[in-house]
Amino acid sequence: MPRRAEYDVPALEALLRAQDAVVTHRQLREVGMASGTWGHRTRPGGPWQRLLPGVVLAHGGTPTSTQRARAAVLYGGAGSVLTGAEALRRSGLRAAAGAPEVELLVPHARRRKSVGFVVVERTVRLPRAREVDGVPVAPVARAVIDRCRRLDDLDLVRQIVSEAVQRSRCDEAQLARELRQAQRRGTLRPRAALAEVAAGVRSVAEARARRLLLAAQLPAASWNVDLVDEAGRFVARPDAYWPQCGVALEVDSREWHLSPARWQADQRRRRALASLGVLVLPVTPQQLRDDAASVVEQLRSALAVGAGRPAPAVRVSSGTRAS
Repeated sequence: MPRRAEYDVPALEALLRAQDAVVTHRQLREVGMASGTWGHRTRPGGPWQRLLPGVVLAHGGTPTSTQRARAAVLYGGAGSVLTGAEALRRSGLRAAAGAPEVELLVPHARRRKSVGFVVVERTVRLPRAREVDGVPVAPVARAVIDRCRRLDDLDLVRQIVSEAVQRSRCDEAQLARELRQAQRRGTLRPRAALAEVAAGVRSVAEARARRLLLAAQLPAASWNVDLVDEAGRFVARPDAYWPQCGVALEVDSREWHLSPARWQADQRRRRALASLGVLVLPVTPQQLRDDAASVVEQLRSALAVGAGRPAPAVRVSSGTRAS
């Protein structure tokens, strides 16, 4: 005769379904399972595995990102909130994907330490979380700043900040507020990236171009503004534009030119600008990196030529931002 289970099997099965097969020791005790039983199941080579202190995965396979996130929140306890890369992934943002750790906010009074794949930050400033698939997640602006404060790569910080703003997951004011309230440690790079976004920059390549132009002390440009013709019809949105000279700078990314349709659209836009009297200077990210002096001189020359020509038949529609 098979042995009768010494715990509430239906209750355990319901719990595992609700929590993506992740469960705590306390929850196992509550359904009547003895510590020796789960200890045996999580032994090396056993059917279960230990994910974090006091947290078990009820199978022996590789945990999914959802199971890791669930385990982190269960480890953190009531009131803990996912932040950083995992929170951004759950908000549909890709720039922070691939982070090996799960970042977790817990109440400051709670004694939890970073362990395994979980990076714990104790905070007196717990955000109001929203639930995504049953897991509490920090607001996007908070998750962006929390992630970027841990990064040394300025370009990755730029990608994360730009994507969040471009995809309307948060706005500049929300990011600025989070930066003001955050610990100062680690905020230098996100502050720089947010300043670039506030100037109208929308990509890493544009950010590099802007930094180069500032260092060269060239006249201020307007970034990603709409140009319209004299009838008010949209013409183009160049990466950088000098309205006083009628000069546009276009930073061509590799991804853009891999698509024939995009390449053709690029050419049509430049022809339209040229037909209305705008001088267009295309550059590549590689030129910005490896031949910066030449780019600066070409642009300086174009600005001088443009300043001596009649004004082009376009104007900035709205939203001009000077760098």
